[in-house]
Amino acid sequence: MRSGAVRRLSIVLGPVAVLALYFTVPLAEAEMGAIGRLIATVIALLALAFALLRVRRTDTNLPLLVLTFVLVAATFSAIFFVVSANNPNEFDGIVTRIDALYFTLTTMTTTGYGDIVAIGQVGRLLVSAVFVFDLVFLGLFATELSRLVGRHRHEASTADGE
Repeated sequence: MRSGAVRRLSIVLGPVAVLALYFTVPLAEAEMGAIGRLIATVIALLALAFALLRVRRTDTNLPLLVLTFVLVAATFSAIFFVVSANNPNEFDGIVTRIDALYFTLTTMTTTGYGDIVAIGQVGRLLVSAVFVFDLVFLGLFATELSRLVGRHRHEASTADGE
């Protein structure tokens, strides 16, 4: 497989591995059999390690930023799920991992439909942390896009000037 194809595959494989980990790592005792969890977790960790090694070798930080976004989203989703499972008075509407991921993504993208809400102080504190991450992330993402556009403009003007 050519290097470009491997790089594109790793850009997709990283976020997929993170989501696989999110859905397979045990957060509640009754979920999935132990052997199935172990196998799925090992495969997902290997895929994530491969993706991280390949993504670092690209000429832009965008793949790493996307992977970071997915990793943070999965982490907050896991936290929301565990908090909700252990204290149902913190969130109204988080029952499953998909509920937690949905809530995290609607919060991170500032969509916020209002069907799942933080009602407890811990839940609101955690959601506030998501807001702070979003501000930092959006700044980094905009900076990287600006750098990439500037580099492409410079390369285009250099190619036209020759």
